Amino acid sequence: MKALAVVLLALSHAGCASLGGPGHASYRKQIDAVLDAPPLDQVHFGILAVDAASGRTLYARDAHRKFVPASNQKILVTSAALSLLGPGYRYESALWSDGPFADGVLDGDLVLVGTGDPTLSRPFWPSGEEALQALADSLLAAGVRRVTGALVVDATRWDSTTVGPTWEVEDLPFAYGSTGGAFALDHGEITVVARGGEVEGDPATVSWTPLGSHDFVVAHLSTAPSDSSTRVRSDYLPESHKLVLEGRVAAAATDTLRFALRDPVRQAVATLARILDQRGIEVDGGSRVTWDATAAVTAACAAGGSAACPEARRIAGLRSPPLSEIVEAILEPSQNWMTEQLIRTLGAELGDRGSWKAGTDVVTSFLVDEVGIDSLDVAPRDGSGLSAHNLVTPRALVRTLQYMAAGPNGEIYRHAMAEPGEEDSTLERRLTELQGRVFAKTGTISNVNSLSGYLVGQDGREVVFSLLSNGSGLPSSRVRAALDDVIKVLAGIRP
Repeated sequence: MKALAVVLLALSHAGCASLGGPGHASYRKQIDAVLDAPPLDQVHFGILAVDAASGRTLYARDAHRKFVPASNQKILVTSAALSLLGPGYRYESALWSDGPFADGVLDGDLVLVGTGDPTLSRPFWPSGEEALQALADSLLAAGVRRVTGALVVDATRWDSTTVGPTWEVEDLPFAYGSTGGAFALDHGEITVVARGGEVEGDPATVSWTPLGSHDFVVAHLSTAPSDSSTRVRSDYLPESHKLVLEGRVAAAATDTLRFALRDPVRQAVATLARILDQRGIEVDGGSRVTWDATAAVTAACAAGGSAACPEARRIAGLRSPPLSEIVEAILEPSQNWMTEQLIRTLGAELGDRGSWKAGTDVVTSFLVDEVGIDSLDVAPRDGSGLSAHNLVTPRALVRTLQYMAAGPNGEIYRHAMAEPGEEDSTLERRLTELQGRVFAKTGTISNVNSLSGYLVGQDGREVVFSLLSNGSGLPSSRVRAALDDVIKVLAGIRP
Protein backbone atom coordinates (compact mmCIF):
# COMPACT_ATOMS: atom_id res chain seq x y z
CA MET A 1 0.00 0.00 0.00
CA LYS A 2 3.00 2.33 0.52
CA ALA A 3 3.92 1.79 -3.13
CA LEU A 4 0.34 2.62 -4.09
CA ALA A 5 0.51 5.86 -2.10
CA VAL A 6 3.61 6.88 -4.04
CA VAL A 7 1.82 6.14 -7.30
CA LEU A 8 -1.26 8.13 -6.31
CA LEU A 9 0.87 11.13 -5.37
CA ALA A 10 2.66 10.98 -8.71
CA LEU A 11 -0.57 10.65 -10.63
CA SER A 12 -2.06 13.72 -9.02
CA HIS A 13 0.53 15.81 -10.87
CA ALA A 14 0.12 14.14 -14.29
CA GLY A 15 -1.00 16.61 -16.94
CA CYS A 16 0.56 17.75 -20.18
CA ALA A 17 3.26 15.81 -22.03
CA SER A 18 6.04 15.16 -19.56
CA LEU A 19 8.50 12.59 -18.31
CA GLY A 20 9.25 11.47 -14.83
CA GLY A 21 12.99 11.66 -14.84
CA PRO A 22 16.25 11.61 -16.82
CA GLY A 23 16.87 8.82 -19.30
CA HIS A 24 13.35 8.79 -20.75
CA ALA A 25 13.59 11.68 -23.21
CA SER A 26 13.49 9.18 -26.06
CA TYR A 27 10.00 8.14 -24.97
CA ARG A 28 8.79 11.67 -25.44
CA LYS A 29 10.36 12.07 -28.87
CA GLN A 30 9.17 8.74 -30.21
CA ILE A 31 5.63 8.93 -28.83
CA ASP A 32 5.19 12.54 -29.90
CA ALA A 33 6.39 11.59 -33.36
CA VAL A 34 3.66 8.95 -33.56
CA LEU A 35 0.82 11.11 -32.24
CA ASP A 36 1.72 14.41 -33.92
CA ALA A 37 2.04 13.04 -37.45
CA PRO A 38 -0.90 13.96 -39.72
CA PRO A 39 -3.73 12.97 -39.70
CA LEU A 40 -3.30 11.84 -36.06
CA ASP A 41 -2.43 15.41 -35.07
CA GLN A 42 -6.17 16.18 -35.24
CA VAL A 43 -7.08 13.44 -32.75
CA HIS A 44 -7.54 14.14 -29.04
CA PHE A 45 -5.22 11.85 -27.08
CA GLY A 46 -5.10 11.33 -23.34
CA ILE A 47 -2.16 9.22 -22.21
CA LEU A 48 -0.50 8.26 -18.98
CA ALA A 49 2.23 5.66 -18.46
CA VAL A 50 3.85 5.17 -15.07
CA ASP A 51 6.51 2.92 -13.64
CA ALA A 52 4.57 0.45 -11.48
CA ALA A 53 7.25 0.11 -8.82
CA SER A 54 8.18 3.74 -8.25
CA GLY A 55 5.14 5.60 -9.53
CA ARG A 56 7.38 7.72 -11.75
CA THR A 57 5.60 9.17 -14.78
CA LEU A 58 7.17 7.88 -17.98
CA TYR A 59 4.90 9.76 -20.35
CA ALA A 60 1.79 11.92 -19.95
CA ARG A 61 -0.38 13.85 -22.35
CA ASP A 62 -3.58 15.46 -21.06
CA ALA A 63 -3.84 12.73 -18.42
CA HIS A 64 -6.00 14.99 -16.27
CA ARG A 65 -8.62 15.61 -18.96
CA LYS A 66 -11.80 13.59 -19.32
CA PHE A 67 -12.35 11.32 -22.32
CA VAL A 68 -15.04 8.95 -23.54
CA PRO A 69 -13.45 5.56 -22.68
CA ALA A 70 -15.48 3.10 -24.83
CA SER A 71 -14.92 -0.40 -23.41
CA ASN A 72 -12.22 0.81 -21.03
CA GLN A 73 -15.30 1.56 -18.93
CA LYS A 74 -15.31 -2.17 -18.17
CA ILE A 75 -12.14 -1.69 -16.11
CA LEU A 76 -14.03 0.51 -13.65
CA VAL A 77 -16.99 -1.87 -13.33
CA THR A 78 -15.08 -5.14 -13.06
CA SER A 79 -12.56 -3.73 -10.57
CA ALA A 80 -15.42 -2.52 -8.38
CA ALA A 81 -17.22 -5.86 -8.62
CA LEU A 82 -14.15 -7.97 -7.82
CA SER A 83 -13.23 -5.74 -4.91
CA LEU A 84 -16.70 -5.32 -3.40
CA LEU A 85 -18.30 -8.70 -4.10
CA GLY A 86 -15.13 -10.80 -4.04
CA PRO A 87 -13.75 -13.24 -6.62
CA GLY A 88 -15.74 -16.12 -5.13
CA TYR A 89 -19.14 -14.42 -5.48
CA ARG A 90 -21.68 -16.60 -7.30
CA TYR A 91 -25.14 -16.01 -8.67
CA GLU A 92 -27.92 -18.46 -7.91
CA SER A 93 -31.00 -19.22 -9.98
CA ALA A 94 -33.06 -20.82 -7.22
CA LEU A 95 -36.51 -22.39 -7.46
CA TRP A 96 -38.56 -22.25 -4.27
CA SER A 97 -42.11 -22.53 -2.94
CA ASP A 98 -44.15 -22.30 0.24
CA GLY A 99 -46.63 -24.99 -0.79
CA PRO A 100 -46.77 -28.58 0.48
CA PHE A 101 -44.96 -31.21 -1.54
CA ALA A 102 -45.79 -34.94 -1.67
CA ASP A 103 -45.74 -37.77 -4.21
CA GLY A 104 -44.14 -35.59 -6.87
CA VAL A 105 -46.81 -32.88 -6.62
CA LEU A 106 -45.95 -29.35 -5.48
CA ASP A 107 -49.19 -27.74 -4.32
CA GLY A 108 -48.71 -24.04 -5.05
CA ASP A 109 -46.58 -21.75 -7.15
CA LEU A 110 -43.00 -22.45 -8.21
CA VAL A 111 -40.94 -19.26 -7.86
CA LEU A 112 -37.63 -18.36 -9.47
CA VAL A 113 -35.92 -15.38 -7.86
CA GLY A 114 -34.20 -13.37 -10.58
CA THR A 115 -30.61 -12.45 -9.72
CA GLY A 116 -29.43 -11.36 -13.15
CA ASP A 117 -27.12 -14.34 -13.55
CA PRO A 118 -25.04 -13.54 -16.68
CA THR A 119 -23.69 -17.09 -16.99
CA LEU A 120 -26.79 -18.68 -18.53
CA SER A 121 -24.99 -18.11 -21.83
CA ARG A 122 -21.73 -18.78 -23.61
CA PRO A 123 -18.96 -19.52 -22.62
CA PHE A 124 -20.37 -21.21 -19.52
CA TRP A 125 -23.03 -23.18 -21.40
CA PRO A 126 -23.27 -24.09 -25.08
CA SER A 127 -26.54 -22.17 -25.06
CA GLY A 128 -29.02 -20.61 -22.66
CA GLU A 129 -31.48 -23.39 -23.41
CA GLU A 130 -28.97 -25.99 -22.19
CA ALA A 131 -28.55 -24.01 -18.98
CA LEU A 132 -32.31 -24.07 -18.42
CA GLN A 133 -32.41 -27.77 -19.21
CA ALA A 134 -29.96 -28.27 -16.34
CA LEU A 135 -32.20 -26.13 -14.13
CA ALA A 136 -35.20 -28.29 -15.07
CA ASP A 137 -33.17 -31.43 -14.38
CA SER A 138 -32.39 -30.15 -10.89
CA LEU A 139 -36.14 -29.87 -10.31
CA LEU A 140 -36.62 -33.43 -11.56
CA ALA A 141 -33.84 -34.59 -9.25
CA ALA A 142 -35.77 -33.04 -6.35
CA GLY A 143 -38.73 -35.26 -7.28
CA VAL A 144 -41.07 -32.61 -8.69
CA ARG A 145 -43.34 -33.86 -11.47
CA ARG A 146 -46.28 -31.48 -11.22
CA VAL A 147 -46.89 -27.93 -9.99
CA THR A 148 -50.51 -27.06 -9.24
CA GLY A 149 -49.81 -23.34 -9.35
CA ALA A 150 -47.82 -21.18 -11.77
CA LEU A 151 -44.18 -20.69 -12.66
CA VAL A 152 -43.48 -17.20 -11.30
CA VAL A 153 -40.29 -15.25 -11.95
CA ASP A 154 -39.75 -12.68 -9.23
CA ALA A 155 -37.85 -9.83 -10.91
CA THR A 156 -38.54 -7.19 -8.25
CA ARG A 157 -34.91 -6.60 -7.24
CA TRP A 158 -34.21 -5.26 -10.74
CA ASP A 159 -35.82 -2.52 -12.77
CA SER A 160 -37.66 -3.58 -15.91
CA THR A 161 -35.77 -1.23 -18.23
CA THR A 162 -33.82 -3.14 -20.86
CA VAL A 163 -32.15 -0.23 -22.69
CA GLY A 164 -29.20 1.74 -21.37
CA PRO A 165 -30.52 5.25 -20.65
CA THR A 166 -27.84 7.05 -22.70
CA TRP A 167 -27.41 4.60 -25.57
CA GLU A 168 -27.91 5.64 -29.18
CA VAL A 169 -31.05 4.38 -30.88
CA GLU A 170 -29.14 3.00 -33.86
CA ASP A 171 -27.27 0.56 -31.56
CA LEU A 172 -30.40 -1.05 -30.16
CA PRO A 173 -31.18 -3.68 -32.85
CA PHE A 174 -27.69 -5.15 -32.81
CA ALA A 175 -26.30 -7.90 -30.60
CA TYR A 176 -23.67 -5.59 -29.08
CA GLY A 177 -26.56 -3.38 -27.89
CA SER A 178 -28.35 -6.22 -26.11
CA THR A 179 -29.36 -5.87 -22.50
CA GLY A 180 -30.95 -8.26 -20.07
CA GLY A 181 -32.67 -8.21 -16.73
CA ALA A 182 -33.24 -10.21 -13.60
CA PHE A 183 -33.61 -13.43 -15.63
CA ALA A 184 -32.14 -13.55 -19.13
CA LEU A 185 -30.29 -15.88 -21.51
CA ASP A 186 -27.77 -15.95 -24.33
CA HIS A 187 -26.22 -12.51 -23.83
CA GLY A 188 -29.65 -10.97 -24.42
CA GLU A 189 -29.37 -12.02 -28.06
CA ILE A 190 -31.65 -13.92 -30.39
CA THR A 191 -29.97 -16.08 -33.03
CA VAL A 192 -32.02 -16.34 -36.21
CA VAL A 193 -31.40 -18.89 -38.95
CA ALA A 194 -32.90 -17.51 -42.16
CA ARG A 195 -33.39 -19.81 -45.17
CA GLY A 196 -34.16 -18.60 -48.67
CA GLY A 197 -36.66 -20.42 -50.88
CA GLU A 198 -35.67 -22.38 -53.95
CA VAL A 199 -36.45 -19.59 -56.40
CA GLU A 200 -36.70 -15.82 -56.36
CA GLY A 201 -39.97 -14.57 -54.92
CA ASP A 202 -40.61 -17.51 -52.60
CA PRO A 203 -41.11 -16.61 -48.93
CA ALA A 204 -38.04 -17.19 -46.78
CA THR A 205 -38.36 -19.11 -43.51
CA VAL A 206 -36.78 -18.59 -40.11
CA SER A 207 -36.07 -20.46 -36.88
CA TRP A 208 -34.55 -18.96 -33.75
CA THR A 209 -33.02 -19.55 -30.33
CA PRO A 210 -33.71 -19.17 -27.53
CA LEU A 211 -37.16 -20.38 -28.45
CA GLY A 212 -39.56 -18.78 -26.01
CA SER A 213 -43.04 -17.96 -27.22
CA HIS A 214 -43.64 -19.51 -30.64
CA ASP A 215 -45.03 -16.30 -32.16
CA PHE A 216 -42.29 -13.95 -30.90
CA VAL A 217 -40.61 -13.56 -34.31
CA VAL A 218 -42.69 -12.29 -37.22
CA ALA A 219 -40.76 -12.68 -40.48
CA HIS A 220 -41.47 -10.71 -43.62
CA LEU A 221 -38.56 -12.03 -45.65
CA SER A 222 -38.49 -12.65 -49.36
CA THR A 223 -36.22 -14.80 -51.47
CA ALA A 224 -33.81 -12.82 -53.64
CA PRO A 225 -31.76 -14.01 -56.63
CA SER A 226 -29.08 -16.53 -55.73
CA ASP A 227 -26.28 -14.02 -56.37
CA SER A 228 -27.76 -11.54 -53.87
CA SER A 229 -26.58 -10.88 -50.33
CA THR A 230 -28.74 -11.38 -47.24
CA ARG A 231 -30.12 -8.14 -45.86
CA VAL A 232 -32.35 -8.40 -42.79
CA ARG A 233 -33.30 -5.67 -40.33
CA SER A 234 -35.09 -6.12 -37.02
CA ASP A 235 -37.67 -3.96 -35.29
CA TYR A 236 -39.03 -4.72 -31.83
CA LEU A 237 -42.69 -3.77 -31.28
CA PRO A 238 -43.19 -3.14 -27.54
CA GLU A 239 -46.97 -2.97 -27.82
CA SER A 240 -47.16 -6.57 -29.07
CA HIS A 241 -43.89 -7.92 -27.60
CA LYS A 242 -42.84 -9.20 -31.01
CA LEU A 243 -39.66 -8.97 -33.06
CA VAL A 244 -40.36 -8.18 -36.72
CA LEU A 245 -37.79 -9.12 -39.37
CA GLU A 246 -37.89 -7.57 -42.83
CA GLY A 247 -35.57 -8.00 -45.78
CA ARG A 248 -34.30 -10.65 -48.14
CA VAL A 249 -32.38 -13.92 -48.23
CA ALA A 250 -30.66 -15.30 -51.32
CA ALA A 251 -32.30 -18.28 -53.00
CA ALA A 252 -31.31 -21.63 -51.46
CA ALA A 253 -29.05 -19.81 -48.97
CA THR A 254 -28.96 -20.20 -45.19
CA ASP A 255 -27.67 -17.38 -43.02
CA THR A 256 -27.26 -17.13 -39.26
CA LEU A 257 -28.00 -13.67 -37.88
CA ARG A 258 -27.90 -12.22 -34.37
CA PHE A 259 -30.02 -9.41 -33.03
CA ALA A 260 -30.79 -7.87 -29.67
CA LEU A 261 -33.66 -9.84 -28.14
CA ARG A 262 -35.30 -6.68 -26.71
CA ASP A 263 -37.74 -8.67 -24.53
CA PRO A 264 -35.25 -10.85 -22.65
CA VAL A 265 -37.04 -11.59 -19.38
CA ARG A 266 -40.41 -12.63 -20.78
CA GLN A 267 -38.75 -14.76 -23.46
CA ALA A 268 -36.48 -16.44 -20.90
CA VAL A 269 -39.53 -17.32 -18.80
CA ALA A 270 -41.34 -18.71 -21.86
CA THR A 271 -38.24 -20.77 -22.68
CA LEU A 272 -38.09 -22.22 -19.16
CA ALA A 273 -41.82 -23.02 -19.23
CA ARG A 274 -41.40 -24.87 -22.52
CA ILE A 275 -38.40 -26.83 -21.22
CA LEU A 276 -40.24 -27.85 -18.05
CA ASP A 277 -43.02 -29.19 -20.23
CA GLN A 278 -40.53 -31.04 -22.44
CA ARG A 279 -38.97 -32.60 -19.33
CA GLY A 280 -42.38 -33.89 -18.25
CA ILE A 281 -42.98 -31.39 -15.44
CA GLU A 282 -46.59 -30.20 -15.58
CA VAL A 283 -47.26 -26.61 -14.50
CA ASP A 284 -51.00 -26.13 -14.24
CA GLY A 285 -51.06 -22.36 -13.83
CA GLY A 286 -48.85 -21.29 -16.73
CA SER A 287 -46.08 -18.72 -16.22
CA ARG A 288 -45.73 -15.05 -15.40
CA VAL A 289 -43.23 -12.36 -14.37
CA THR A 290 -43.70 -9.88 -11.55
CA TRP A 291 -41.81 -6.61 -11.19
CA ASP A 292 -44.21 -5.38 -8.48
CA ALA A 293 -42.60 -5.60 -5.03
CA THR A 294 -46.03 -5.39 -3.38
CA ALA A 295 -47.42 -8.39 -5.26
CA ALA A 296 -47.84 -11.85 -3.78
CA VAL A 297 -45.83 -14.55 -5.51
CA THR A 298 -47.21 -17.45 -3.46
CA ALA A 299 -49.99 -17.91 -0.95
CA ALA A 300 -47.78 -16.82 1.95
CA CYS A 301 -44.90 -14.90 0.38
CA ALA A 302 -44.65 -11.44 -1.11
CA ALA A 303 -42.38 -10.59 -4.03
CA GLY A 304 -38.77 -9.99 -3.14
CA GLY A 305 -37.46 -13.50 -2.77
CA SER A 306 -37.31 -16.33 -0.32
CA ALA A 307 -35.07 -14.47 2.12
CA ALA A 308 -38.02 -12.29 3.10
CA CYS A 309 -40.42 -15.19 3.59
CA PRO A 310 -39.90 -17.66 6.45
CA GLU A 311 -42.45 -20.03 4.89
CA ALA A 312 -40.43 -20.51 1.70
CA ARG A 313 -38.02 -23.35 1.03
CA ARG A 314 -35.50 -23.88 -1.76
CA ILE A 315 -36.41 -26.85 -3.91
CA ALA A 316 -33.79 -26.77 -6.70
CA GLY A 317 -31.54 -24.42 -8.61
CA LEU A 318 -28.25 -23.61 -10.33
CA ARG A 319 -25.18 -21.77 -9.03
CA SER A 320 -22.97 -19.80 -11.38
CA PRO A 321 -19.19 -20.07 -11.74
CA PRO A 322 -17.29 -17.64 -9.48
CA LEU A 323 -17.02 -13.95 -10.28
CA SER A 324 -13.32 -14.36 -11.12
CA GLU A 325 -14.31 -16.44 -14.16
CA ILE A 326 -17.13 -14.06 -15.06
CA VAL A 327 -14.75 -11.08 -15.09
CA GLU A 328 -12.41 -13.00 -17.40
CA ALA A 329 -15.34 -13.78 -19.72
CA ILE A 330 -16.08 -10.03 -19.80
CA LEU A 331 -12.62 -8.53 -20.23
CA GLU A 332 -10.95 -10.89 -22.71
CA PRO A 333 -13.59 -10.66 -25.49
CA SER A 334 -15.03 -7.32 -24.26
CA GLN A 335 -18.51 -8.69 -23.61
CA ASN A 336 -21.02 -5.83 -23.30
CA TRP A 337 -24.11 -7.67 -22.07
CA MET A 338 -22.41 -9.45 -19.20
CA THR A 339 -20.96 -6.14 -18.01
CA GLU A 340 -24.39 -4.53 -17.98
CA GLN A 341 -25.68 -7.47 -15.95
CA LEU A 342 -22.76 -6.99 -13.57
CA ILE A 343 -23.26 -3.27 -12.98
CA ARG A 344 -26.95 -3.82 -12.27
CA THR A 345 -25.95 -6.63 -9.90
CA LEU A 346 -23.85 -4.11 -7.98
CA GLY A 347 -26.95 -1.94 -7.72
CA ALA A 348 -29.07 -4.86 -6.50
CA GLU A 349 -26.50 -6.12 -3.98
CA LEU A 350 -25.07 -2.86 -2.66
CA GLY A 351 -27.55 -0.19 -3.75
CA ASP A 352 -31.31 0.13 -3.65
CA ARG A 353 -32.07 -2.03 -6.73
CA GLY A 354 -30.68 -3.55 -9.91
CA SER A 355 -30.68 -0.43 -12.06
CA TRP A 356 -28.05 1.45 -14.02
CA LYS A 357 -28.34 4.45 -11.67
CA ALA A 358 -27.84 2.36 -8.54
CA GLY A 359 -24.99 0.43 -10.15
CA THR A 360 -23.10 3.50 -11.36
CA ASP A 361 -23.52 5.08 -7.91
CA VAL A 362 -21.87 2.01 -6.34
CA VAL A 363 -19.01 2.13 -8.86
CA THR A 364 -18.47 5.86 -8.32
CA SER A 365 -18.40 5.50 -4.54
CA PHE A 366 -15.87 2.67 -4.81
CA LEU A 367 -13.58 4.66 -7.11
CA VAL A 368 -13.72 7.82 -5.02
CA ASP A 369 -13.82 6.39 -1.49
CA GLU A 370 -11.71 3.24 -1.87
CA VAL A 371 -9.40 3.85 -4.82
CA GLY A 372 -8.92 7.54 -4.07
CA ILE A 373 -9.85 8.94 -7.47
CA ASP A 374 -10.91 12.57 -7.70
CA SER A 375 -14.69 12.63 -8.06
CA LEU A 376 -14.31 14.96 -11.07
CA ASP A 377 -12.25 12.32 -12.90
CA VAL A 378 -15.13 9.88 -13.48
CA ALA A 379 -18.71 10.07 -14.73
CA PRO A 380 -20.02 6.54 -15.44
CA ARG A 381 -23.32 6.08 -17.27
CA ASP A 382 -23.31 2.36 -18.12
CA GLY A 383 -21.22 -0.74 -17.59
CA SER A 384 -19.97 -1.73 -21.02
CA GLY A 385 -18.79 1.60 -22.40
CA LEU A 386 -21.30 1.63 -25.26
CA SER A 387 -22.57 5.01 -24.04
CA ALA A 388 -20.77 8.06 -25.35
CA HIS A 389 -21.80 9.83 -22.13
CA ASN A 390 -19.23 7.96 -20.01
CA LEU A 391 -16.24 10.11 -19.06
CA VAL A 392 -12.98 9.23 -17.34
CA THR A 393 -9.42 10.56 -17.19
CA PRO A 394 -6.36 8.49 -18.07
CA ARG A 395 -5.02 9.08 -14.57
CA ALA A 396 -8.20 7.60 -13.07
CA LEU A 397 -7.82 4.44 -15.15
CA VAL A 398 -4.15 4.10 -14.25
CA ARG A 399 -4.96 4.65 -10.59
CA THR A 400 -7.63 1.93 -10.74
CA LEU A 401 -5.26 -0.52 -12.44
CA GLN A 402 -2.56 0.20 -9.87
CA TYR A 403 -5.07 -0.28 -7.03
CA MET A 404 -6.03 -3.67 -8.41
CA ALA A 405 -2.41 -4.72 -8.91
CA ALA A 406 -1.56 -3.84 -5.31
CA GLY A 407 -4.57 -5.64 -3.85
CA PRO A 408 -5.45 -9.27 -3.15
CA ASN A 409 -7.06 -9.73 -6.57
CA GLY A 410 -4.10 -8.48 -8.58
CA GLU A 411 -3.15 -11.72 -10.31
CA ILE A 412 -6.78 -12.66 -10.94
CA TYR A 413 -7.38 -9.30 -12.57
CA ARG A 414 -4.26 -9.37 -14.71
CA HIS A 415 -5.08 -12.90 -15.89
CA ALA A 416 -8.63 -11.80 -16.81
CA MET A 417 -7.40 -9.22 -19.32
CA ALA A 418 -6.76 -9.77 -23.01
CA GLU A 419 -3.25 -10.72 -24.12
CA PRO A 420 -1.59 -10.57 -27.54
CA GLY A 421 -2.09 -13.82 -29.40
CA GLU A 422 -4.75 -15.05 -26.96
CA GLU A 423 -7.50 -16.86 -28.85
CA ASP A 424 -10.89 -15.12 -28.92
CA SER A 425 -9.54 -12.09 -27.05
CA THR A 426 -9.56 -8.56 -28.43
CA LEU A 427 -5.75 -8.64 -28.64
CA GLU A 428 -5.56 -11.93 -30.52
CA ARG A 429 -4.11 -10.23 -33.61
CA ARG A 430 -2.59 -7.14 -32.02
CA LEU A 431 0.89 -6.59 -30.55
CA THR A 432 1.79 -10.20 -31.26
CA GLU A 433 5.49 -9.42 -30.82
CA LEU A 434 4.70 -8.67 -27.17
CA GLN A 435 3.08 -11.97 -26.22
CA GLY A 436 3.32 -12.56 -22.50
CA ARG A 437 4.18 -8.91 -21.86
CA VAL A 438 0.87 -7.03 -22.35
CA PHE A 439 -2.33 -7.48 -20.32
CA ALA A 440 -4.86 -4.89 -21.39
CA LYS A 441 -8.41 -3.81 -22.12
CA THR A 442 -9.29 -2.48 -25.55
CA GLY A 443 -12.13 -0.13 -26.45
CA THR A 444 -13.89 0.98 -29.62
CA ILE A 445 -17.00 2.99 -30.43
CA SER A 446 -17.49 5.62 -33.11
CA ASN A 447 -14.49 7.99 -33.14
CA VAL A 448 -13.19 6.50 -29.87
CA ASN A 449 -10.34 4.03 -29.35
CA SER A 450 -8.69 3.07 -26.08
CA LEU A 451 -6.17 0.67 -24.58
CA SER A 452 -5.30 0.46 -20.89
CA GLY A 453 -3.51 -2.12 -18.79
CA TYR A 454 -0.12 -3.51 -17.83
CA LEU A 455 3.11 -3.84 -19.84
CA VAL A 456 6.37 -5.59 -19.00
CA GLY A 457 9.29 -3.69 -20.55
CA GLN A 458 12.42 -5.23 -22.01
CA ASP A 459 14.26 -4.59 -18.77
CA GLY A 460 11.53 -6.35 -16.76
CA ARG A 461 10.11 -3.11 -15.41
CA GLU A 462 6.30 -3.07 -15.32
CA VAL A 463 4.42 -0.11 -16.76
CA VAL A 464 0.80 0.75 -15.97
CA PHE A 465 -0.72 2.68 -18.86
CA SER A 466 -3.91 4.22 -20.21
CA LEU A 467 -4.23 5.40 -23.81
CA LEU A 468 -7.49 7.15 -24.73
CA SER A 469 -8.36 8.76 -28.05
CA ASN A 470 -11.47 10.75 -28.94
CA GLY A 471 -12.84 12.60 -31.95
CA SER A 472 -10.63 10.85 -34.47
CA GLY A 473 -12.83 10.91 -37.57
CA LEU A 474 -10.50 8.17 -38.81
CA PRO A 475 -10.88 4.44 -39.35
CA SER A 476 -10.48 2.64 -36.05
CA SER A 477 -7.70 0.50 -37.54
CA ARG A 478 -5.59 3.63 -38.12
CA VAL A 479 -5.95 4.86 -34.55
CA ARG A 480 -5.45 1.39 -33.06
CA ALA A 481 -2.18 1.10 -34.96
CA ALA A 482 -1.01 4.37 -33.42
CA LEU A 483 -1.93 3.21 -29.92
CA ASP A 484 -0.04 -0.03 -30.54
CA ASP A 485 2.98 1.99 -31.68
CA VAL A 486 2.92 3.88 -28.37
CA ILE A 487 2.95 0.56 -26.50
CA LYS A 488 5.88 -0.63 -28.61
CA VAL A 489 7.83 2.50 -27.67
CA LEU A 490 7.13 1.91 -23.98
CA ALA A 491 8.15 -1.71 -24.43
CA GLY A 492 11.48 -0.73 -25.94
CA ILE A 493 10.53 -1.61 -29.52
CA ARG A 494 10.73 1.18 -32.09
CA PRO A 495 7.51 1.42 -34.13
